[in-house]
Amino acid sequence: MKKNSHTKQIAVLILFSIISLTQNLAAQQMTLEQAQALRNDAEIAEKSLGRVIENGPTPEIQQDVSEANRAVGRISSQLDQYIGVIQEPEDIYQNGKKYPTAAKVEIKSFEVPVNAKEVHVPVTLDRESPNTVIAYVRVYDGQGGRANPDKTKSVIFYPGDPLTKTVSFNVREMSEGNNVRAVQPSVPDGAYRAGGGILITAAVDAVNEPIEGGRKGEKFKPLGELCYSETGETLQFDDRGGANSFSTALAHGRTQVGNGETGYYGEIEYGGFQRTEDGLVLSSRRLEEPVKVGTPAVEYPFLAVMLSGHRTPESQFKYGSVEWVVKMPNRFGSWPALWLLPTGGWPPEIDVYEGFGYNGEWKFASDLSSNLHGGEHLRRTFTRPAMRMSMGVFGLPNTLDSEFHRFAVTVDEEWITMFVDDVETMSYANPFKGENWYPLTNVAVKAKIDSPYEDGSGDMTIQSIKVWRAE
Repeated sequence: MKKNSHTKQIAVLILFSIISLTQNLAAQQMTLEQAQALRNDAEIAEKSLGRVIENGPTPEIQQDVSEANRAVGRISSQLDQYIGVIQEPEDIYQNGKKYPTAAKVEIKSFEVPVNAKEVHVPVTLDRESPNTVIAYVRVYDGQGGRANPDKTKSVIFYPGDPLTKTVSFNVREMSEGNNVRAVQPSVPDGAYRAGGGILITAAVDAVNEPIEGGRKGEKFKPLGELCYSETGETLQFDDRGGANSFSTALAHGRTQVGNGETGYYGEIEYGGFQRTEDGLVLSSRRLEEPVKVGTPAVEYPFLAVMLSGHRTPESQFKYGSVEWVVKMPNRFGSWPALWLLPTGGWPPEIDVYEGFGYNGEWKFASDLSSNLHGGEHLRRTFTRPAMRMSMGVFGLPNTLDSEFHRFAVTVDEEWITMFVDDVETMSYANPFKGENWYPLTNVAVKAKIDSPYEDGSGDMTIQSIKVWRAE
């Protein structure tokens, strides 16, 4: 009797604990820490009830304790659900300071049927990518086999696509044992390159089929309501910037020392802005006399041109879209850009387009570039560039410096997506949730101090700028 009485007291105490648990859970006012502590208490109660049952109480008490044990199990399940709701998921982006490791792209040697006229080269990512990856493959003459012709092609992996795709090439003279060669001639956009050159060999009974799958690029559809829309004729700007008027300076001033820029973002009096029939022209040039900035003075021999929305509330948004219709410069040493910065300060940064005219290999008519920069307090901790893609990758004409084209970006809570002429070019998982963005349009200069800076046009012409705001 004494043992059964003691067992009953234990069961009663545990039942009171269960009632308390139930009341607290029903209140739905617990913090995560409180809920986790109660979940630990429930686990202790379940173990205690299990020991009571094992001690062999009377059938009546055993039934009561078993029911109590099942009740604790149900409460534990509810606590698990509640904790799952209120527990914040791990921030893999560390509030915009980190980005998932870039994928690696690899091609491997394989066999094709004898006398094949076409080969399908498998291209594989080693992991899911948080951003679009564009890989480049070249097939060229090998031992006996011939590329028809020697050519480089691209294959696009949008986020969520299968990890292996194929890119197809015409070949000839692929009798048994003959081969052609393939290589990734450049680092992929948005990823790393793995492995080296491969052989594609003709063999009896070999099978080589194309691998289908993945999505097509999206078409640009603005996000939100139109909140800013101006043409080259109506777009307003002044040296300070303000309501419905862009600034001719950056938020921090008129120079970019950290970028190695040699151009000074001039005030209106420098004559860097002209309205024409084609649009508003942003003109960069060599100055007659360098501008001296700072102490000790740094000389800037070139005029750069800037339109920044850091003081223009109509152009700012948390989630939304921006569209520029522009014609690019092509002067060696110029650095045109279309980009976004947050009102809270750099970084982060979203580069929709940059033209690296200070790089001798850059082709203004065809080359494209985009990038994300993350970090905080003026310190960059990651970047994810795409700098080797071109208009031809997306079936667009190589006329960036001779015709107007539409550049656009949409920022939503999950994705940052870039477009050219309404065609999706790059998409990034958004690590910068909650930032308030504004657009910048500029022609920087990164020419050598003694450069005449006169090879080609230093002008960007703006036909229109539009901003849509969803939040």
